[in-house]
Amino acid sequence: MIVIDTSVFIDGIFRYDDQRYEIAKEIFRLTQSLNIILPEIFKVELISQLVRRIEKKEALKIYNEIIEKIEIIPIEKLRELAFSVACDTGSRAIDSYFIATAKLTNSILITNDKIMDNNAKKAGIEAYYLIEEFKKVTKKIEELKQF
Repeated sequence: MIVIDTSVFIDGIFRYDDQRYEIAKEIFRLTQSLNIILPEIFKVELISQLVRRIEKKEALKIYNEIIEKIEIIPIEKLRELAFSVACDTGSRAIDSYFIATAKLTNSILITNDKIMDNNAKKAGIEAYYLIEEFKKVTKKIEELKQF
């Protein structure tokens, strides 16, 4: 399974930086057949990022398209683990939930947030900073497809 940070979703939806956009799009193409699993808080973070950038009606359309393709872990299942991650790494609250999701599900974590990447690695998670580790990520995804 794979945990993909909201930063990658936003980079794949909006073309603010061509390189980040193309890399994010490729990751989503490569992971189509894999199970993407995210913490419930992702839903709040995603919609807040979308409505800041586009009209609410379009934001909800994109939100619903994404949500129907992923698996969500309820906050209740992650609360204590996220607290532990935050205590051990000093990570931001939202990042702690993504890291906890990866830890709970034994998933890799893909992010375009260097701080989250560092904290995930501190927590013992196999994490990838997509901008710098694109080739490693694609290799790992291909390995996961074999199982």
